[in-house]
Amino acid sequence: MVPPDGVILEQLSEALELKLRDDFDRALDAVDPGELLEHATLTQTAVDRGVFGLDALFVVGDELFDYEFRPEQGLGNALAGRLGTEAGPRHAPNLRRVHGGELGGPDSHNCSTCHSKGGLDGAGHNTQNAFLRGDGDSTRSADIRNPPHVLGLGPVEALAREMTLELQSIRDRALKTAAESGKPVEAVLAAKGVSFGSITALPGGALDTKKVEGVDPDLVVKPFGWKGHQATIRGMVEESFRIHLGIVSTADQSRLRDGKLDAKDLGDGPWYDPDRDGVALEVDEGMLTTLTAYLAQLEAPIVKPPQTPDLADAFARGRALFDRAGCASCHRPFLGLENVVLELRPTDPEYADRPPIRVNVAEDGEQPKIEPQNGRRTAYNVHLLSDLKRHDMGPGLATPKPQRGIPPAVFLTRPLWGLAFAAPYLHDGRAPTVDDAIRLHGGEAAQARDAYTALATEDRAALQVFLLSQTRQPKVQIP
Repeated sequence: MVPPDGVILEQLSEALELKLRDDFDRALDAVDPGELLEHATLTQTAVDRGVFGLDALFVVGDELFDYEFRPEQGLGNALAGRLGTEAGPRHAPNLRRVHGGELGGPDSHNCSTCHSKGGLDGAGHNTQNAFLRGDGDSTRSADIRNPPHVLGLGPVEALAREMTLELQSIRDRALKTAAESGKPVEAVLAAKGVSFGSITALPGGALDTKKVEGVDPDLVVKPFGWKGHQATIRGMVEESFRIHLGIVSTADQSRLRDGKLDAKDLGDGPWYDPDRDGVALEVDEGMLTTLTAYLAQLEAPIVKPPQTPDLADAFARGRALFDRAGCASCHRPFLGLENVVLELRPTDPEYADRPPIRVNVAEDGEQPKIEPQNGRRTAYNVHLLSDLKRHDMGPGLATPKPQRGIPPAVFLTRPLWGLAFAAPYLHDGRAPTVDDAIRLHGGEAAQARDAYTALATEDRAALQVFLLSQTRQPKVQIP
């Protein structure tokens, strides 16, 4: 369906504005290298004082996402020959395709290089796979990750926070009851209809977490990363700067100084320059806040059913088959969200008393957004097709090694919204098609996989029509 003329004109205006801004950015950086980064850097103090609104944070965050960092701005490291194969053999910036342990690459100059498929902020091709936690040389040694799209992150973090609060409230009530009764109390853990096993509170205040499922014992739902190892957008941004760009945050420097971070993951230099590249200030809290606010305001993917009668019928049948095959038991069609205001805070203790940046994930930033459940907008549906829980997917999909204590075969249920522009599929991009991806499911998903493969050919095709209708709103782009 062709959008109305007014919508097309609005999109053209936005695309032209973006094009002019990009052209200006390139010209500015060409004339005076490094000036653009200064132009696109907002201090945390200025953000705290409200000098810049969310619109400004979005624009500047967009520039940072696309900015190509240089060695003089902290890109990479100068650790060649100091930490064996982990640090890499070359002079600064010491780029390499295969990461050396947790030290990382660096393997890129900016964020947008690996998040571009299907449009800005999209997924990555196989050629953009990251080779993590390797020996710094052979791809066979690495834990491969395909870059996912970064749309809809704001609602996802907001959902995870609500689920965490639900789970931890159950834990706290059980502890209180156990203390008052003097007897062990077993409590069933569930959040937004998703079961996370159970926990036993003991009278002395201890917890038995052996029956907790799909989440860490701290009951913090971590919705980011293929294995679900990060709780916040900010955590992912900070980690990505470090392992993909070799850019160390001031917060990590403070943690290193205070003995709260393993030095080998940053380098063997002093706490203020652990990667020995001569750049002490690489990414500060203001830059992290800006980029986090940008990502939190990105559009949400949409469902776009086919328009032709035959394919529309296939879409409807595929939606029903998705439930019947058992796919929806993990890939929940939607989760309900009540509090749409996401508070973004610095992690550096120096800024602990600063007011948060508040992003309304149902209104602020790019459209389209998540949909309200009612006219009063007191609750919203997030159609992410995930339960935000970790599951054992069997040995066939297992990674070479654990990640932050998460076993090799365990993965977060991947949100399927935006699936149409996210090929290739699975954590390492091994599946070129949706059909391939489903057939490679195992472990807890084996029953649903078998139900899918037992379907008639036309029914499998219908289910794929439904899945490939999970897409993003088309936008005008000016190259």
